[in-house]
Amino acid sequence: MARLPDPLDILTPEAKQIYDKISAKRGAVRGPFASLMHHPALAEKVADLGEYLRFGSTLPGDVRELAILITAASVKQGYEWIAHAKVARKEGLAEEIIERVRARGDLSTLPPRLARPARVVQHVLAYESIPAALQAEVQRELGITGLMELVVLAGQYRMIAGVLFAFDTPLPEGERAPF
Repeated sequence: MARLPDPLDILTPEAKQIYDKISAKRGAVRGPFASLMHHPALAEKVADLGEYLRFGSTLPGDVRELAILITAASVKQGYEWIAHAKVARKEGLAEEIIERVRARGDLSTLPPRLARPARVVQHVLAYESIPAALQAEVQRELGITGLMELVVLAGQYRMIAGVLFAFDTPLPEGERAPF
């Protein structure tokens, strides 16, 4: 078991400011950030990018959360899945779509405004080039900024999954493993 201890008691005053900043934005320091706070400067950078992608990006909320769920399902990261399935529901993603992603079902029959971004994420996660026609379609719908945010979002949440796995982050209390 690679779990790290809670870093709160060992934080310098500067690190405590970062901890408080992350806590204020996210409601608490938990999940990957509990581990990342052992390197406060890195935690701050990761949190800043994550906050932009979640709270400041141009992506519609359902598209953003679909991308995160696809990423979590692709690596079978339960903590990430549980956290974002709840957000996906709040953003209006249908339960049937959430379950299809969890079961790693066919996403090609989703409504086109979701199927195309899903395909982009699948290409990113497979370390494949995005086909030109798909890139053009997504750019028309989401703009070049939305396309870039989608690509970086998949990478960001794959990285977060790595932190969660590396330090055996337990599932939230009362939750069952989705995979």
